This record gives sequence, structure tokens and C-alpha cells, in this order.
Amino acid sequence: MRGRVVVGAGYPRVIGEQYYPGLGVYGAPYVVGGAYVVGADPAAGAPPGAMLAVHPAPHPAAHSAPWRPMMAPGVPPVGEGHVPLPLLPETFNGTWTATGGTGAPPGTIITFSARPQKPFKLTRILARTTPVSNTNGTAIGTPIAQIFVGTDLQQGELGFIDLATLGAGGSFDTWVSCKQAEPGVLIRFQVGLTAYPSDTTTHTDQVLVTLTALGHYLH
Repeated sequence: MRGRVVVGAGYPRVIGEQYYPGLGVYGAPYVVGGAYVVGADPAAGAPPGAMLAVHPAPHPAAHSAPWRPMMAPGVPPVGEGHVPLPLLPETFNGTWTATGGTGAPPGTIITFSARPQKPFKLTRILARTTPVSNTNGTAIGTPIAQIFVGTDLQQGELGFIDLATLGAGGSFDTWVSCKQAEPGVLIRFQVGLTAYPSDTTTHTDQVLVTLTALGHYLH
């Protein structure tokens, strides 16, 4: 038998032996003749398989798909996505018409807004202009805007930027890096047109603008 066995309160211990992790004691514990002996050499008399582990082996680990990591069963870690965020018009359903029509009259600024429920950092703008009716050929304007996150202007200077160019679907290198919007903070676009419908006969020429933001989203 190797080492010196110390018997007292608690488990017997071997002084000067190596600690074996997972067994809870020093030395390799074996049961010899019904007694709990620490540090005994298996070849010195302990039958095969007689080792007594203080801590049993853990259950097999549960594995999840690579896209679904878990901190604990049913508890995913904080992740980051790249998701679209619709910006909804607060008035006139995002449409403009000539004076007397059903949409916003010429010169009107319509606010498009979104209130993300989790931290969101805007990185890309998608803008689309749809001539709903262009019977008289005056529904030709494209959107321009000022961008705000909360009360902070997200531009280098005051003024309206060209959303039709910046937000075109096939445009290249038009990403932006706006301030992160905390949950509940409004992202707002104050939108006008480069040219407003001026049909003064039937008042039916109408332009519709839709806006979508792409950005990083914590979930």
C-alpha cells in the first residue's frame, strides 16, 4: 500500500499523494476486505472494478443543433441577428396627392417611425416609391428624408437626404452605422418628396412611399 492513511473525522486521506479529480479524495480509493482504503495499489489486492467513486459519472450531455446553443435546457444565450424593421407612416398612409386629393397635400412632411422592442442598430435603408395613379403624369416625385434615432439626428448636417438613391434595392456600398436604438426608443424618418403631385383637374395622381430598415438586433 502506498502513502500514509490518516483516519479521523470525515474521509480518510493520504498525505503526500496525488489528488485525483472527480473522486473527492486523495489517492485512488479502493475497497479492500470491506474497508475503505485510500491510496491502495490495484495490483496489491483490490479486485478489478472495486474502485469506489465518491462522485458518480455525470449523465450524458444533451446536444443541440449548432444554430440553437443553450446555456441550460430552454435557456438560449444572448444572440445577434440581422433583421428587417418596418417603418410605418404616422399619417396619410404614406401617400401624397395634389391639393384636394385623398393623400397628403403638396409640401407635407410625413413621419415614418418604428419602436424596436430590443436593442436595434440601423445599418441599411430600403425605400420604394410606387405611383399609385399617374393619369396626368405628375406622380413622379421620389422620397427625401431626415433620419432620427430618439432625438439624435443621424446625419452629418441638417437637410434632406435622397432616400431613392441611398435606399435603392440594388445600390452598392450604401450601408450606414446609426446610433443604437434602445428598446422603446423611436427611429423616425421625416419624409417628403422631390416633386409633389400637381394634378389640379382630377386630383387622382398619387405617390406611395414604403420604408424598411435593416439592422443588428439582440435576441
